Amino acid sequence: MFNFTNILGTALQGTTARGQVITNNISNVDTPGFKRSVVSFEDSLAAAVSNFRQTRQLDLTMVQPRVFTEFDHLNYRWDENNVDIELEMVQLFDNNMRFNVISSGIMNHYRIINMVIGAV
Repeated sequence: MFNFTNILGTALQGTTARGQVITNNISNVDTPGFKRSVVSFEDSLAAAVSNFRQTRQLDLTMVQPRVFTEFDHLNYRWDENNVDIELEMVQLFDNNMRFNVISSGIMNHYRIINMVIGAV
């Protein structure tokens, strides 16, 4: 019953980490030599969910947000900073929307559980 909540909670942690990295990128948009970072967690979460569907055992211990520094050798800026503020703002918006959808899913799940408990 709580596997759904655990999966959504893990996704929420990943989007939180991504939001922190994006805001760090934005904060360093004018820092010479700064290289943007990205967060990856969706592939490992998808693998854990796929494994759960096959084995009915949910193991989220390997699902951790991984932060990668993006070394873009084709810098378009003279100061060798590779942060594109427009891209970062779009990704921040996208990430915030994902965060809102996931947190709504968790709240709805608990709302349903509360309704069932109240009906008993």
